[in-house]
Amino acid sequence: MFDAELAKLARIASIVSSAPFRTMLQEVCPLAQKVGNWASVSTSGFVICRYNTVTNDPLSYDVTAQSGNLGNLVHELTHVAVNEAYKHDFVNYPHRTAQNVPPRTYDPQGRCTNEFDRQTKYMDDTSNSKLSGILLQLTSRANASELPLDKKTAVTSKLNYGMQWPLKEYDTVINQVLVWLYEWGYPIKSDKKFKKEPVVNTLFEEVERAVDQANQLRLAGP
Repeated sequence: MFDAELAKLARIASIVSSAPFRTMLQEVCPLAQKVGNWASVSTSGFVICRYNTVTNDPLSYDVTAQSGNLGNLVHELTHVAVNEAYKHDFVNYPHRTAQNVPPRTYDPQGRCTNEFDRQTKYMDDTSNSKLSGILLQLTSRANASELPLDKKTAVTSKLNYGMQWPLKEYDTVINQVLVWLYEWGYPIKSDKKFKKEPVVNTLFEEVERAVDQANQLRLAGP
């Protein structure tokens, strides 16, 4: 399942000119090898980690994603990338000074049963505010862009979703939006239609910059 989508993402990574986009795909796509169970849904999606209950290390992931939707598949694999990078229960940033994080508890399948409680301890208000500010700026840029209404709505809705829970959804939504913009043919290469640089190109560049910063933070680890 999802073999065709993963192969397409690998092809995109081999030809895309955007270094941040290529680096992101080269990070998240191989993580499909860590998925033990795949499931397809028509909307939304989610990821569950199964841990080694002795070492507390991730063993494998259950990934539910939308078949045929490259952006959603990258979104879900980004959750895996975040958990692998920080080991902070899918939190989107390292919090080296987090206090009173309860020990992870497990069900018989090695799934964490107190994930939300641990996430709230890893929550950092300064980091959340910074990420929300970036998403707000991207939303403003998307609203001002030349994107068709349906695509503009899709982008702003996804960015708003990230703002509701930046702790867990920031990296995922910016990666998903970058995939969408690429699939839709952006940035616009020709300047014949526009007397000045189209706003959608600036949107692409700003999403790309956010993706690059998140990439580098994950590569630095916990």
